[in-house]
Amino acid sequence: MIGKMKDRRIQKTKAALHGALIELMRKKPYESILVKNILDQANVGRSTFYMHYSDKDELLLEGLQHLREYLQAAQAQYRQSETLADAVMGFSLAMFEHAYDHRDVYKNLISGQAWVVVRGHMEEMFARIIEKEAKPLFKSRRPSIMPFGLFLYAMGSVFWSVMTWWLDQQKPLPPARINTMFQSLVTPMLESNLV
Repeated sequence: MIGKMKDRRIQKTKAALHGALIELMRKKPYESILVKNILDQANVGRSTFYMHYSDKDELLLEGLQHLREYLQAAQAQYRQSETLADAVMGFSLAMFEHAYDHRDVYKNLISGQAWVVVRGHMEEMFARIIEKEAKPLFKSRRPSIMPFGLFLYAMGSVFWSVMTWWLDQQKPLPPARINTMFQSLVTPMLESNLV
């Protein structure tokens, strides 16, 4: 019983810290946010913060794990889809919706120091989600023009290029519309490389 109470307290503290960081990222650039600002916003003590995280970057990266779980759950809904774009990239609509709902935070994420911190982790997250769906369908039974690693990299790169362009727009298109455009870009590559 005591262990469960402690776990709940830890979860509550971590949620407060994540919420504080997100709220601060809505207001100012990531690089100008200090751990002290996060502590004040979350009403959490310094020693408690450092019990869980070494710095704000580690807090930010842990938040990406929650995003990964959310996108994996969204992808699972499309696993049996009739279209290759949905079967392999079904998470894309959920990602566009998430980014649209939090576009002020995402604009902060794709610029400055935050991007340096999260870029590799985001690319890895997308590659693993795509790999799980695409690998069983990859045309490995006959010689392929494209190695699977390049295929994963290209799919993730197209996704991030579309996402970055979209977030840079003064008035971003609705998530469903940009997702349709994204899927039209990747469908030829999916069809030529997947069974």
